[in-house]
Amino acid sequence: MYESTQDAMWVHGIDLAQEADFDLGLLRVRPARCEVEWNGVSQTLQRRVMQVLVALAQARGSVVSQSDLVIRCWRGLTVSDDAIYRCISKLRKLAADYPDAPYAIEAIPGVGYRLSSPGSSEGDPAVESAAPHENRFRFRALVAAAFLVLVMAGAAFWMFRGPAPDDHPLRVAVQPFEALSDSADARSLARRIPNEIVDALGDSQIETVLAGEQAGSGSRPPGLIVTGILRDDGHSSVVDVRIENGTTHAALWSTEFKRDSRETSDLPLEVAARVADVVNMTNFARSGNPPLTDDSALTALLQTSDMIRDAHDGAWAPMVENAKSVVARHPEFAFGHSVLAEAYAEAARSIDVPDRARAMSEAARREANLTLKLDPQDAGAYAVLSELEEPYNYSPQEAILLRGIKFGKHPKEPLGALYSYEGRLLENVGRLREALSFQLVAQATDQWGPSKTVKLALIYANMGNLSAARSFLQKAVERWPNHSAVRSLQRYFAGFYERPADGLAAINAVAAQSSADENAVWRTFIEAKAARSRQVSGAAIRKIREAADRNAISRENEIMMLAELGETGRAMEAASLALEHQKLEPRFLFTPVTRNLRQDRGFTGLATRMGLIKYWRETGKLPDFCTDHRSECGPQLLAAIQPN
Repeated sequence: MYESTQDAMWVHGIDLAQEADFDLGLLRVRPARCEVEWNGVSQTLQRRVMQVLVALAQARGSVVSQSDLVIRCWRGLTVSDDAIYRCISKLRKLAADYPDAPYAIEAIPGVGYRLSSPGSSEGDPAVESAAPHENRFRFRALVAAAFLVLVMAGAAFWMFRGPAPDDHPLRVAVQPFEALSDSADARSLARRIPNEIVDALGDSQIETVLAGEQAGSGSRPPGLIVTGILRDDGHSSVVDVRIENGTTHAALWSTEFKRDSRETSDLPLEVAARVADVVNMTNFARSGNPPLTDDSALTALLQTSDMIRDAHDGAWAPMVENAKSVVARHPEFAFGHSVLAEAYAEAARSIDVPDRARAMSEAARREANLTLKLDPQDAGAYAVLSELEEPYNYSPQEAILLRGIKFGKHPKEPLGALYSYEGRLLENVGRLREALSFQLVAQATDQWGPSKTVKLALIYANMGNLSAARSFLQKAVERWPNHSAVRSLQRYFAGFYERPADGLAAINAVAAQSSADENAVWRTFIEAKAARSRQVSGAAIRKIREAADRNAISRENEIMMLAELGETGRAMEAASLALEHQKLEPRFLFTPVTRNLRQDRGFTGLATRMGLIKYWRETGKLPDFCTDHRSECGPQLLAAIQPN
């Protein structure tokens, strides 16, 4: 196994879109299109395979270590030896398919791989990166600063990644996708999607093959089969994807992906991310102790997991119903109770009637505790129990999270949530630097979780590292463009961190997938920032406050908008009034946008009401803005924080 750091990607990661075409012998390589061409005949490579080819070619005949391949081609994720070897094998097979091999790949035992090609030498590079060289060193300071944090991330991932795979790990066969359109673009898209799925699953310990690939005489039949159909009417491209039991051929999961026909470049990434997420959950359920082998129960579990990943208003009822069906069929399956606990917790958050909400909270606690009796290593139960603590009672909540991080081992989705929740708690108490380490672990543990990528982008933005934030935002948009948290992040970043013209363009880009009312408020806010006019700002402020009153935007965003427009007093008033009726996530107080709020005389009182003073005093852990070299901690706040 080879481990690297998430932030190392900033220095060496290969962005195929930025790589120029190049030649290896008579083979023309087009990285941005994931294609190679020989004598006018083209074929498509999997994205990861193309990245490995580019990395080896850029080495100019030098040896590339396996750890360096992981950094450059896998974005620093933890991958197995097999994942690297599969890419090398595919590249060797590609070269062998041509009459005159355009290149050869030599394995250097214990070191790495070396590519040689006719007509090239170490002093005469076969390929140069099209990206500016200075970009490769932009984040060295960040990498150095985050080194210890990311060592912890790698260690935590391997300590808590769950049970080791058995002697017969899940095998997935991805069938060619059928294109119901005769257009060249549709056929090309249908070819790319299965390759991306295999590529995505290649990052895990799941054996995945394209149907029709030579698998050897001793190959086992697949446990899962992935099929798909692509339809294109000239306006929209629709992909129907189905995952079925490889033995019974019963459908376990299916869904539809839809894009404007002019905007399908990222569609294969979106499909691959979703399929990889579902396959990984299926693999966990089937390899559990005891395993969940009932197809109908597994389908119900997958449906509930989908809803947990992106819970919408009113989703709690089908979540509870599906989770109950899993528990009823298999009461011994611990994670079923964990999922039911999360469904009850979602119901408690959504129901407005106090007595019913309280009953749902009690049911959630009961199911979570039952889960831990069946399996003390179930991470989901700890996550639910932490959510059920009283608002602003950070220390008990943190104790549950840290206990879960210590004892939780699986599955990786809620395990990542434990780290993410602890990161969110630390953001809420103003300790963003420490929170970043937990969000990095969360995203590395569950790379297919949209909210974890969103939270990582968000904390980078709020810490002022906009380049890192943009990179993770781009990744989120590529893979989960229709996820509610991704759209919220797009609007947040556009409103608070982009230049007005770029911000308005970003708001327009998400207009079709979100509320017209909400988008209108964000446009009004951005236009008011650009205008720098008291009259325009006054009109915008009225619209912002009215939008918050009718729940078109969150109270936190209302307060930040007022602060950004220089209305410190109104922002503090809005926060104070909101606290009389609801809980606020305090992290909005610790952003560059709300610096004026931290300097206001009323900040100490606001922090007291939100439990922050109590946490800082009890733990002795001060917020970042009180400990950096430009401390914003005023005498009143310092006096309040001092132990009695």
